[in-house]
Amino acid sequence: GSSSVPHKTLLPEGIRPGTVLKIQGIVPEKANSFYVNLLCSEGEDADAALHFNPRLDTAEVVFNSKQRGSWGTEERGSGVPFRRGVPFEVLLIATDEGFKAVVGNSLYYVFDYRILPVHVRLMEVGGDVELDLVKIL
Repeated sequence: GSSSVPHKTLLPEGIRPGTVLKIQGIVPEKANSFYVNLLCSEGEDADAALHFNPRLDTAEVVFNSKQRGSWGTEERGSGVPFRRGVPFEVLLIATDEGFKAVVGNSLYYVFDYRILPVHVRLMEVGGDVELDLVKIL
C-alpha cells in the first residue's frame, strides 16, 4: 500500500549512531525529484540535519543541511542510483561521523554531520515518490 506524500515520521528521541531509516518505494514515470528531510523540529523554519534530494530531471543527488533558515553547501553523490518506474530501497544510517546513504546494496554517499542526529525530531519524505515502506530500525 502506498503512503501519502509528504509522509512524516516523528522521532521524539532523536536518532543515534546505529539507527537505520529505511525507505522503500517507486519513483513514478514522470518524476522530477523527491526528498527525505531529517528535521530538528516541526515548524516551517525547522533546521534540517539532512536533506537528501534525488533529482531525476537533472540526473543528480543533492545532500545538504539547513541551519537558522539558510541552506548550507550542497554536496553531490556520483551518478543517480534511481530510475523512473523502478522500485528502490534507501537506507539512511546514522554513524559516528555522518549519515551513510545506502541505495540497493551499495554505499552511495556519506554526508558528514553538520547537525548531530540527536537533534533530529522528524523525518519527512515528499516530492515525486510513491512510498511502500518507511521504517525506523
